[in-house]
Amino acid sequence: MIHFTLKEVADAVHAAETLNIDPEKRIDGVTSDSRNITAGNLFVPIKGERVNGHSFVVSCIQNGAAASLWAANEPHRPEGVPLIVVNDPVEALQDLAKAYRKTLSATIIGVTGSSGKTSTKDIIASVASVGYPTQKTQGNHNNEIGMPMTILGIHDDTKVAVVEMGIDGFGQMDLLGSIGLPDVAVITSISESHIDMFGSMEHITEQKYKITDYLREDGLFIYNADTPLLDDYAKAHPIKARTVSYGLEDKASFRALTKRFEPDGVYFTTTGFDGFEFHLGLMGDYEVRNALAAVLCGISLGLTAEEIQKGFDRVELTGRREDVETVGKSTLIDGTYNSNPGSLAETLKMLGKYPLNCRKIAVLGDMYGLGERTADLHAKVGKECDFEGIDEIWTVGQFTPEIAKYAQKRYKTLKWTHFENKTKLRDALIKQCESENLIMAKASRAVELDIVVQEVRNAYER
Repeated sequence: MIHFTLKEVADAVHAAETLNIDPEKRIDGVTSDSRNITAGNLFVPIKGERVNGHSFVVSCIQNGAAASLWAANEPHRPEGVPLIVVNDPVEALQDLAKAYRKTLSATIIGVTGSSGKTSTKDIIASVASVGYPTQKTQGNHNNEIGMPMTILGIHDDTKVAVVEMGIDGFGQMDLLGSIGLPDVAVITSISESHIDMFGSMEHITEQKYKITDYLREDGLFIYNADTPLLDDYAKAHPIKARTVSYGLEDKASFRALTKRFEPDGVYFTTTGFDGFEFHLGLMGDYEVRNALAAVLCGISLGLTAEEIQKGFDRVELTGRREDVETVGKSTLIDGTYNSNPGSLAETLKMLGKYPLNCRKIAVLGDMYGLGERTADLHAKVGKECDFEGIDEIWTVGQFTPEIAKYAQKRYKTLKWTHFENKTKLRDALIKQCESENLIMAKASRAVELDIVVQEVRNAYER
């Protein structure tokens, strides 16, 4: 992690002034969370809607922080406290991360996309760790604060850092890209996620693709050729860096040649490994694509097929990313961390093809972040997505009935139950888990379907 002197910090953040600091004293890491202060930290006070971090500056210094940033326009500046005064602490944090990034020798792998970026990050990091000391973005700290914090936390002896870059507005990739300056850039997907902010799929594609503007010329660009618009956009906007596309379709330059799904995950072969069959303990075509991106990263790092497989064997996904577990007598796939039309389409296809011979139920909550097209995009899922092999749809929320009513028109045997609220859904799920089923739950995080699923688990853990 960063060990700049306070003078180096002040220079990097373009300090307006410094107060009570020893310029040669070194910081030991950076935090914006006053609860996590350790000796030598630089504290970054961030002013939010409910909490103003400046209120905790004095206590952070008392608890061992080496110094704190302070916004120039913030009143009640404490006396006798080591402060670096800046125009905006968040911008200063970003500037500090830019300066520290330029000192790092680690290979930075930047991962972005509308969906799949967190799982892909986790798989790539697991593969890289077989051959190199590796770090990755913790949780989904991928925004204008979390991403620079990730950079500032990279250790001197780290050889590979896998950094997630999440955007939900124009210009944000310019910021994150200029901080991360990736050696390898990965785009996992393009879908309608945050279309309320971008306005169109074309704008989403353009903004995600900006990661390549910050890729070094001798770097590597890896992208999913199966995703809508991206392949055409990449071919129309070639870059100097080496470019490799991946996917399941013939247009991808690096493909899965064969794939088969078993209860313990997916098995697949690829071009370039003489029939070596990889195994990943996850399910779904989208996980095969995520794995292909990781294989390409492994190849770029000089790893063999056997070493890449070792990485697959020990993947630890962030949070509950479509975990498969037993609840009562049922098998539950938990996809309640997020949902958008692209990721939902892939998950529905995976549910229908899942190699279990039992009743299959899709439990769906609303997708958020779709703006004025929310109803239309829910209906589009019902009109276009693959529901083959799924027996029932259970819905909760305002817009999910649009999915079910159109899906039923296409799949005459598909049963649909709508629940007025999450309490009734929870009670029905608890009852359903008394028998053998395969149940997949998916919704945007704000729906809080994850709480419902946890309550169902709790009912069987008493």
